[in-house]
Amino acid sequence: MDAIVQEADCAERVVVLKTRRPGVTAFVVVAATRTAGAGAGVLAKDVRQAAWGARLPPGCERQRAREDALVGSRVRAVTPDAVFIDQDGALRVIKPDRGRVVVTDDPRDAPPPSADEPELEARGAELARALAEDSIEIHRAETTKMLERARAKIERRREAIRGDLAKIAQADQIAAQAQWLVAEAARAPRGATKLVVTDWSSGEAVAMVVPLDPSKSAREQVDAMFKRAKRLRLGARIAEDRLAQADKQLAAVSRATDAAAAATSLTEIDRAAEAAKKAAPREVSLLRSGEPAQAAKKKARTGRVPHRTFFARSGKKLLVGKGAADNDTLTLKIARPHDLWAHAKDRTGAHVIVPLDKGQTCASEDLVDAAHLAAHFSDAREETVVDVQYTDRRYVRKPKGSPPGLVLVDREKVLVLRVKKDILSGLLEREEVDA
Repeated sequence: MDAIVQEADCAERVVVLKTRRPGVTAFVVVAATRTAGAGAGVLAKDVRQAAWGARLPPGCERQRAREDALVGSRVRAVTPDAVFIDQDGALRVIKPDRGRVVVTDDPRDAPPPSADEPELEARGAELARALAEDSIEIHRAETTKMLERARAKIERRREAIRGDLAKIAQADQIAAQAQWLVAEAARAPRGATKLVVTDWSSGEAVAMVVPLDPSKSAREQVDAMFKRAKRLRLGARIAEDRLAQADKQLAAVSRATDAAAAATSLTEIDRAAEAAKKAAPREVSLLRSGEPAQAAKKKARTGRVPHRTFFARSGKKLLVGKGAADNDTLTLKIARPHDLWAHAKDRTGAHVIVPLDKGQTCASEDLVDAAHLAAHFSDAREETVVDVQYTDRRYVRKPKGSPPGLVLVDREKVLVLRVKKDILSGLLEREEVDA
């Protein structure tokens, strides 16, 4: 075989060369696989397309420098074990070595003869199938690890919520104690270190000793007990809702883990991860099957994202600007004309974008969720009723020379929002966090 390398696609465990000789284009593969061992062969174009549908199997991180170095070299021979090339007048060999493919010098003066074409094509097809299977197993393992990390995060949150609920359970006990202490606290002298009263709540006389901080009055401390009991009771419903949500998220992650384990294709694995992401967007970080883990991490580190991402109760993404300049970037450069824009009216705060398809109307529930975020990320955060303006992004414009974050709005509508703490806490729980 004497052919010139027109294109080279290289990764740690596979090299694919597109070669050309008069009247014939051929693809040569060298691979180290888990199931079919290591070796070399010839790939028909349709075999590669059917096996993984791209230039390299999913999950492979390209080695650009090696690709550039191999283009223009000449393939002298292909055997079931290696490919022999002439690179700038030097005889070199591309071969598998301990789970990866290397390019190294060959001590021989001349390459060995190429193997028979049918043998090489059969070996190439076998390696292609094995590479595709390896990609599935590698992606399955990476997805499973990601889901295990998500499970651990959710379980830690569940334990924290259970701790909160245990404190809440003390509310009635605190209130019951405090009512017996009121009269005694009124008589206690300044600097008292304890109160001693008789508790009749059980129907029997029970002596009760409550330690006091001598630097504070007894009445102040008893009032604080009542306030604490009230605060704990108010937090009970939210904590129970959060615990129920965490239980649902754990169940979804468990289902996704089982589905990934049973999947027979990259698409099925991605689908399982997406289902978990929808249920637990803050804990689950998607890794696409065509994107290597290291490449995904590098991508996450490059460039600053000007917005935070939350998920509405429907699962729709809601984008929230991080600051004044970021509001401009989000609204004027990222949002599309048909997206919905929201902001706390006449307040300083974040721009909120609801991405919509062209011609799509924003669902009322998504609008309410977006309004909650607009109110929360503004100087109206502590208020229970907030006016939130909204309109299509196309009706938002920035006056020339205006300060960062300042925009003018045409055709606005106003939603009088009554802030609901359970809706807001759920939205904040569903923030997407990069891996």
